[in-house]
Amino acid sequence: MRMPNVHTRLTGYGLLSIHLLLFVLVLALAGCGVKRKVGDTYEKTTKSVRNTTRDLTRGFKLSDEDMLRRVGIINFENNASQEANEFQNIFHKGLPQYLNQNCEGILVDDPETGGLLSMTTTPPKLASGHLDTYSLALIGRQLGLNAIVTGSLEDIRMINEVEGIWITKNTLHFVEVVIRVEVNDSRTATKLLDYKFAKEVEIEDLDYQMIKQDGRIQLPMLNETLDQLLTEIGKEICLIVKDQPWTGFITEAAQDRFTISSGSTIGLKTGDVLEVFDSSRIIEGVGGQRFITPGLQIGEIEIVTITPNTSEARLVSGKDIIKGSTLRRK
Repeated sequence: MRMPNVHTRLTGYGLLSIHLLLFVLVLALAGCGVKRKVGDTYEKTTKSVRNTTRDLTRGFKLSDEDMLRRVGIINFENNASQEANEFQNIFHKGLPQYLNQNCEGILVDDPETGGLLSMTTTPPKLASGHLDTYSLALIGRQLGLNAIVTGSLEDIRMINEVEGIWITKNTLHFVEVVIRVEVNDSRTATKLLDYKFAKEVEIEDLDYQMIKQDGRIQLPMLNETLDQLLTEIGKEICLIVKDQPWTGFITEAAQDRFTISSGSTIGLKTGDVLEVFDSSRIIEGVGGQRFITPGLQIGEIEIVTITPNTSEARLVSGKDIIKGSTLRRK
């Protein structure tokens, strides 16, 4: 009777075990990378779907599409524990420049040349410390701004991730930058955007050890990351603001004559007829926040004289048109 080939059978099981071990090892080594790639893919897919939906919506031409939306930017604050002068310089200069050069239909005044918000170094806040969106909206209306952008550097932190197992284990070092951006609507005093943008950059072990020793993260090493964030933030602001209809504001009303805080720079011209809407109803929300409720149409006015940033108009129809009323081009 022939005995089974035990050696051959054991060798077969051994090869199978080795293959399984190698497979598990490969998965373990790639684990962190796969997880990170899945997260990146999900984020990119979400943005792609959102942008496609916006593009489809913009297929319908709006009557005010030829008019510029004017945007103001208040200096970004530093709420992180790290010193960040470079960050503030990059965003204070770079964000207006990016929007003016890359976002058709948006106009941002350059803060360096005495822009509209040059006197407002920090945004108004409630006693709770939250942004006072109503007061900010009043500033925007007086200056002819459709939206005001504020923001802050929320965090710069180290992240360590371990990849691999056993003798192949390796620690990767990352610096994560988190920037919060708010876009505030002057028409309603509501937020069009309130989002934290985050970006990670991998650093070498030597840089990591130097940061640990010094206790500070030098921002110059993150300039490329900050530039990437600026571009991402600029694109989002552009899309958000362009989705909003152009709105004008009456800043002075005397009998049948009215002053408007917008002029030829954004596309208005003499003879334009503007529909006037009531904007007197204020709603108070949680924490003392106040919001402006857009009301019904109450009349029409016609532009009779115009300058780059203001216009004068006469009454065409309606009554009880007061300072603070909102406008849409007819």
